[in-house]
Amino acid sequence: MKPHLQKSSILLVSVVSVVSSFAPPAAAEGTREPFAEQRAEALFRRALELMDEGRHARACPMLEESRRLDPAMGTAFRLAECYEHTERLGEAFMLYQDVAAQARRRRAEDRAEVARARLAALGPRVAVVNLIVPDEALKEPDLSITWDGREIERTLWNAGIVVTAGAHVLEAAAPGKRPFRREVVVGEVGTLVDVEVPPLADERTRQLIVLHPEPLPRPMTLEDRRWLALGALVVGLGGLTMASIAGLSTSLETSGTAGDLDPGGASMTNATAIAGMSLAGVGLFVAGSLWTPAPAGDVRFAITPGPGGGAGVVQVSF
Repeated sequence: MKPHLQKSSILLVSVVSVVSSFAPPAAAEGTREPFAEQRAEALFRRALELMDEGRHARACPMLEESRRLDPAMGTAFRLAECYEHTERLGEAFMLYQDVAAQARRRRAEDRAEVARARLAALGPRVAVVNLIVPDEALKEPDLSITWDGREIERTLWNAGIVVTAGAHVLEAAAPGKRPFRREVVVGEVGTLVDVEVPPLADERTRQLIVLHPEPLPRPMTLEDRRWLALGALVVGLGGLTMASIAGLSTSLETSGTAGDLDPGGASMTNATAIAGMSLAGVGLFVAGSLWTPAPAGDVRFAITPGPGGGAGVVQVSF
């Protein structure tokens, strides 16, 4: 259960330890920007004119830059007023607290009293967020934490920051780490809300995988067709030679020059002749088709068996 802050004075005590760090550090004399005081004064006067016109959204950035150049107490007070009119109540509260602390140190009781009055009025309208950053997360040197898009200084970590009621966005990021984002809902004003920033996990490395598709086979060129045609021609001629030898053997046996006719040998010779003629026909047909890519039907061949089943004549025309 969130503790409820009954009085604005309790709210002041909860953030008193971090107020001094809210103010920008004064630059050393040797490192001040040229004409810093003159520029700060010009910005301050122009911002007051805009505030008198009700244009606080434009005045606040000018006062912020003026305060950066010359962190005067009066500039902080006017910037708190500007924040108050633009509903940045948490930042206004912190600045009023800073002004009250500076006024007490300078014994400017009138300014301190005005700042305390503004704090008393703002107290019931704001809440305190206790930003918890564990030691493991603190080891990350480049860790940055933002609240509603505005970076929170390290001096405010593990301390209280004053915010308004409603939904807020807490983000943490660091190089090589997975960013953290959380929506924090402050339900009521005058409450103390604990919010923890966990140690950031290592970011997963993404590997780029490039797929190289296999190249498509190149189309057959005319030269390839010619080489295949020559191979088929050799096969066809070999079949023709085999058929011719078988036919000659059959012719000799039929004429009686080779002795008595062996029926088994004659059948084998006839089968060899037919196989040779078939091989010759196919080989020559394929060779002719590949050598000259002509439309189907333009290549004609005929196989005429010889007398008695012997070697015949193969006719191929293109």
